[in-house]
Amino acid sequence: MLKVNLLFLFVFIKFFNLSGQNYIQISDSTPCGLSNRFSIYGTSDDVNRLQTFLNRCNDLEYIRVKGYMPGEHWNQLFSVLSDYTRLKGLELFYNDGLEKVPKKIKENSGLRTISIIGNKDLNYEDLFKKLAKHDSLQKISLVDNKLKEVPGAFKNLKKLKKLHISGNEALNYTQLIENLKETNIEELSIPLNSLSDIPKNIKELKKLKVLDIRKNYVAELPDEISELDSLSEFMSEDNIFLDINEELSKLKGLNIRYLSFDPVKKEDFEKIRSVFPKATIERKESEFPLLENGITSIWDKGEPFDLSKSENLKGCDKAIRHYYALFVKRNEYFNYDSLGFFERLSDSKYSYNDKVLADGSYEGVQLMSHNKFFQRGDVNYPKYKTKKGEIAFSICPEGNLYPELKAFNSMLWVYVGEKSKKEFLKTFINNKTWKDVYLEYDRSNETFFVVVKGDFLEKIPVYPRYVNPKSSLNQAKSQYEKKFKMYERRLTLRSFRFNKEIEREKIKYKMRMKKRENQNWLRLKSYMCPYEKALSKEGWLNYKDYYILKNHSKIDTLPANANTLKLSSKIRYISFREGSVTGKKNFLNSVSGKVSLNIAQRSGYKLPTKCFIYYPEVNEVYWFNGDFEGFVDFKSNLNFVVAFLKEDLISFCLKEDFLKEVRTMYQDKSAIEYLINKPFKKYSLKEFWKMMDALK
Repeated sequence: MLKVNLLFLFVFIKFFNLSGQNYIQISDSTPCGLSNRFSIYGTSDDVNRLQTFLNRCNDLEYIRVKGYMPGEHWNQLFSVLSDYTRLKGLELFYNDGLEKVPKKIKENSGLRTISIIGNKDLNYEDLFKKLAKHDSLQKISLVDNKLKEVPGAFKNLKKLKKLHISGNEALNYTQLIENLKETNIEELSIPLNSLSDIPKNIKELKKLKVLDIRKNYVAELPDEISELDSLSEFMSEDNIFLDINEELSKLKGLNIRYLSFDPVKKEDFEKIRSVFPKATIERKESEFPLLENGITSIWDKGEPFDLSKSENLKGCDKAIRHYYALFVKRNEYFNYDSLGFFERLSDSKYSYNDKVLADGSYEGVQLMSHNKFFQRGDVNYPKYKTKKGEIAFSICPEGNLYPELKAFNSMLWVYVGEKSKKEFLKTFINNKTWKDVYLEYDRSNETFFVVVKGDFLEKIPVYPRYVNPKSSLNQAKSQYEKKFKMYERRLTLRSFRFNKEIEREKIKYKMRMKKRENQNWLRLKSYMCPYEKALSKEGWLNYKDYYILKNHSKIDTLPANANTLKLSSKIRYISFREGSVTGKKNFLNSVSGKVSLNIAQRSGYKLPTKCFIYYPEVNEVYWFNGDFEGFVDFKSNLNFVVAFLKEDLISFCLKEDFLKEVRTMYQDKSAIEYLINKPFKKYSLKEFWKMMDALK
């Protein structure tokens, strides 16, 4: 992990040109006049060296503090710095464990810039409250801190002009901009944050002159960006714009003086130049050929695998060891749901096109009875009088949801089914929220159905009538065909717009995946030996498979059991872990599960809970070595195969069959009676993995 961390650190430092700032490490012999930028470690000895240096030299203007060693010397450090009026800049550099900066930082009234890099434990709200009254503070850099919340104290940094944030993917950037709108922010740099969208409230930053969104996953700019009247510089390389001309045209009319973006075709470049004739324009040049869709591909460059050239390679496996972390476990960093509009409308896993959350919660839509004594108090909807004997109701979506239903505005729905009023209210109204609702119309019988979706679809037979009880039913019927056609057109339009957005998301998804694939391939190459670097994607994957199979061949014939599979997994670069075998109660949801199993064969033979669970998607094996009624953990949101053990015999079970058996006999507090139907057999290691590959 050290090399990986250093690689990322290098990227961040290089990106912000921090390494080019020439910080000089203070030592006992550091002369005066050498520089105005100095660096110390966060140790007591280095704080004393700094104090000694400041007693004889007056050069220090910028200081970097590296690392963290707890102790009273941190208070001493900021006490020393508070007495030093020439200090303009402070950088806290990977001070793991540092939670609070001493109060003395308040006294550094001349502080203009502060950079905080790799400080995941720091209390940022506390820090910026202490800095809130620093009228001189104009620039803040926050890099690789894994911030999850925007410091509210940002609102008080009225003089702040420049903000750089990078490597903080979990941050709410809409909230960030909300907190910045009262400042004098002129330059906002937010690269390397895995942003998919630029918040629409970016328009609130009226004084913004420079916007840097490089190295993100932005496909479209918000229309609101055109309201940044002061914007003069815009940097956007390494994003995934669907149409660079279309997106940059949103800046038309602004006084843009500098533009930078990814490689484009010559004709597109000329179009952009014509829109921004006064701007200095820079295109990032790529060492790889530009494809038709504007994404560079580097995977297929290189040679095929040649067995004759690889025979003498030994220990050439660093890249193989990192491959699964880069291309398997992170492969689904971006998720794309391709299910279309009407499929979602009828699928109980969705509510208004969005997936129901893992805990089963959703927004949903309600129905409201118009019978006086059964009207809902929690629905803000007009209430109308009903005729004697009628069971009348309205569909009550929030805001502008289900716009197609407005085709039947000024109408009520009257139930014509067999349920009594009490049964109807219990089934469809009282404490009910439905995932979706849509209409069907039987033209031959002039009968409508309000279809509501809960765990399954239910059809409510109805007819619509006008809310005015004096209007005749015939008047309403004369409008049925017209209104339903209007409903269908609106529903079709909503589906068309949604499916069009799905197609755009599909394009974005492919572009994001290609970009991540390229990045990971370059990262993987840093671990390769020279022979591997010359291979194409297909060639290297063939080499990887050959290397693993060759090393594994020495143990292919060993019987598969707990001990040999641990060794086998290591050779195959599969993560082998031991799972929990105890617990208090069973639980099972759409993401994970933990169950106590009372395992038996069809013959009645009882078995202790000993099994492997293999997750091919993330290249992991879990070994559960429990006693009778032992517990098994599993990730139900991933595909897996279970291999039960009886001494050196094994029986395989697919995820679907395993979960079906568990759910059939499920109970919270006692062991689940789990019956193994498939026979136990003896497998060699080679046969074991062959079976796993076949079942996955």
